[in-house]
Amino acid sequence: MIAVLVNHWKDGNFQYIPAEPGLCARITDEKKNTVCETGDDWMCSRAQAEREDVPRICVQEAFEEQYDARKEDDWRQADYRETRGWTKALIVPDSHKRMSPRPIPFLGGESIRPVRLVGVEEVKPAQSVWNFNLKPCFAPEDHTSRFCFVKGFLTTLAHSARSQTVTLIRPHHHSAKFWLNGEVMPPVPDDADHDIVGQEVAFRRGWNRLVFPYPGYNDKMASSLPAGGAHLPAFVLSVRANHPLRWACRGKEGDEGWAFAGPFPMDEDRVAAMRRQVDFPRVLQAAAISPDATAGIAGRIPFASEAEWRGWAESPWLQPIRPAEADSFGSSAGDKVTRSLPAVDPAPLLSGNGAWRLDPPAKGHDIRMLVDFGKMLVGNVEFSIDAPEDAVLDFHFFEFIQVDGRINLANGMNCSFRYTCREGIQSFRSLQRRGFQYMYVTARNLGRPLFIYDLKVCVSTYPQRRLGNFACSDEQLNRIWQVGADTLRWCAEDTYTDCPTYEQTHWVGDSRNEGLVDWIANGDSRLWHHCLLQAGQSLERSPIIESHVPSAWDNILPAFSFLWLRSVKEYYQWTGDKKGIGTLYPWLRRNIKGILKLRTEEGLFRLHAWSLFDWAAMDIPSDGIITHQNCLAVLGLNDAASLAAALGKKEDARNWKKAAGSLARSINRHLWDEAHEAYLDCIHKDGSRSDVFSQQTQTTALISGVAGGARAIRCRQVVENPPRAFVKAGSPFFMFFVLEVLAQENRGREILDIIRRDWGFMLAEGASSFWELWTLSTGRLTRSHCHGWASAPTFYLSHAILGVKPDVKNPSLIEFAPCPGNLKWLRGSVPVAGGVVNVHGQLKSGCWHYRVHVPGGLRIRNRAEGVDVVIIRKK
Repeated sequence: MIAVLVNHWKDGNFQYIPAEPGLCARITDEKKNTVCETGDDWMCSRAQAEREDVPRICVQEAFEEQYDARKEDDWRQADYRETRGWTKALIVPDSHKRMSPRPIPFLGGESIRPVRLVGVEEVKPAQSVWNFNLKPCFAPEDHTSRFCFVKGFLTTLAHSARSQTVTLIRPHHHSAKFWLNGEVMPPVPDDADHDIVGQEVAFRRGWNRLVFPYPGYNDKMASSLPAGGAHLPAFVLSVRANHPLRWACRGKEGDEGWAFAGPFPMDEDRVAAMRRQVDFPRVLQAAAISPDATAGIAGRIPFASEAEWRGWAESPWLQPIRPAEADSFGSSAGDKVTRSLPAVDPAPLLSGNGAWRLDPPAKGHDIRMLVDFGKMLVGNVEFSIDAPEDAVLDFHFFEFIQVDGRINLANGMNCSFRYTCREGIQSFRSLQRRGFQYMYVTARNLGRPLFIYDLKVCVSTYPQRRLGNFACSDEQLNRIWQVGADTLRWCAEDTYTDCPTYEQTHWVGDSRNEGLVDWIANGDSRLWHHCLLQAGQSLERSPIIESHVPSAWDNILPAFSFLWLRSVKEYYQWTGDKKGIGTLYPWLRRNIKGILKLRTEEGLFRLHAWSLFDWAAMDIPSDGIITHQNCLAVLGLNDAASLAAALGKKEDARNWKKAAGSLARSINRHLWDEAHEAYLDCIHKDGSRSDVFSQQTQTTALISGVAGGARAIRCRQVVENPPRAFVKAGSPFFMFFVLEVLAQENRGREILDIIRRDWGFMLAEGASSFWELWTLSTGRLTRSHCHGWASAPTFYLSHAILGVKPDVKNPSLIEFAPCPGNLKWLRGSVPVAGGVVNVHGQLKSGCWHYRVHVPGGLRIRNRAEGVDVVIIRKK
């Protein structure tokens, strides 16, 4: 028997473009003869145990996993023969015309058990938990993940038999001011926007009207998202109360509970302003606004009398809404710790040998444990238990606990899943991959003790070859190299991803850095090539390479489009893969064609798009002439020209080099500011010149060659020591380019000092993987604790410090130019086209001595001056 579980998401996200559901399967023998394939002789049935009506994890990912073991029908068993409830499969037209063989290996990895039981606690669950999907209220036919403009409110009536204090918890940043009985309630404090914070409000005896604005971000979030804008149309609320509450939305007898009031028309000038503010032109506006939904009524909603609400009861814009069937994260967010429980020997839990026992808590309470897996990882959770019927296990995952004890919950997403138990011994393995170090497990409805026989994570990553390595006399640097390689691993699956937790998305700019780190650590080009090709295919719907692919949010971030050009050249430089470049080159040419069409009369690149380059206070509006974009365009065009020359495509090389030179001259003519002796960040849409100057812009001007002569000297000064008034580095991603400046000049001591300072800081704070950001103003260190774009040291320690540098014109020619800084010895293996170069260096009597082992067929050019170098040919 062959059985397949088919999972269709319906709604798009940052990993999936909506398409019709279906299954196409074919099994062949060793001679590729078809043995079995899908057809009308197959049977199908809805998977009863996998719940459908569940919350979205986040806009980037799909849906929270919820599994009800009470509904299992054993269809996975080899002897299963039950056909009741099964129907013949329906044959549908094939909408997937370009299916192709998988070009990369399957994911896999080791199994990892917890290393520590942090604690066990008794918790009192929230009285009510809601998670609402609001898009059907204003864009019911849309299944994309585009940014939404909408104006509306969520409202309900809560009946309390007595006056009482009620705690309202709004995770996922829905933390703006709201109204209770017509009185404005304050927002969640800005410094709490990454934690779960409860707000206490006074409910009077009888009925209480609650009105929440939607979107409802606090001031800090609203500074980065336009008022009236939302990316995931959802609302989450947990309510703690000591006495029972009854909920209604239309009348006081009890009904659907909640309603969405709206959508209401938005002021046209405000919409225009939001479109200018928002970084992406392709947005979704609320459709089918009722003629009765006037701006005047919208203004009355928060303060309306009961008579007004009764008059609106049947209005089409007052839409009853149903929440998801259950919300594991919302339930965990609403739990209140009542006491810590005595320590129990964790040995059975940590070893998987024996049974670890959880006893039922006090009546009306649940019990939860916090386990630590010792390091960041990504994979599928697997467990074996003996449980009572109807017990519920809520799993809630997060990445980090700071040295100061602050728990960094993965707020903004449902990093969670729910398992409902049948009676007896049972096992389960989750479908979804999750990234985390820590796991809360909350056991609810325990009618008898729960026994855990095994709990582990089955790691799921792209296979790691680890052909590269690095070691030196500084143990901190050795640790940094290894943590960078591990960070890359947790961000490598079917594509490179930005992070294994929050998004699991193939961001093209992140992928450029990750491809270099992956090659240095593993010497495997398949995933790198796959990502480059996948990004190139986004040109089928956009003028230049999109920011992340595949995605239901068709978004462009020009800096990433230009970095893709660089990555194609670097792919050939390190791998020498002419066949692979042959499949990429048409997309390279098409991307450049799109770029050149977007030049202004002044010869500068301009596109209304997302202008991000670093998480810093640069002046980078979505519509204007952005200096760093133009500099990166010059760099990308020159890199493409050098690749074309290496491939013998002389006309392309000549044209692209000419275009790069013309663009560079325009930058110097229009974007240099004599008074500040620096390149300004941008020229705004209205023609005004920015008064913001940044380390980031000067860095791109320098590495692109746009800055020459005295301007290059000035840019170098800013890169090394930015003036007080200049915007400074905001993320490890940007430091990749600062290190590139230093590597071009063989300045090993400065490279090592920066790595020790910035990445050593993360290690000192307890990091087992490198972060998205350095620090946040809230006191939390970063949003994401595992970001592949932050692994720059792994690349530069091998490439710049060991000094192995392939020639783009001839990848089999290796330039050897080590810059060991203040090290005493170093060694390492660096993958290149045709093999691995091994370097051993030792400082003796004030002179460096190197032995370099070079694979046969490669040539090496020694650029190391004043040192002793012995080249050894490997057969």
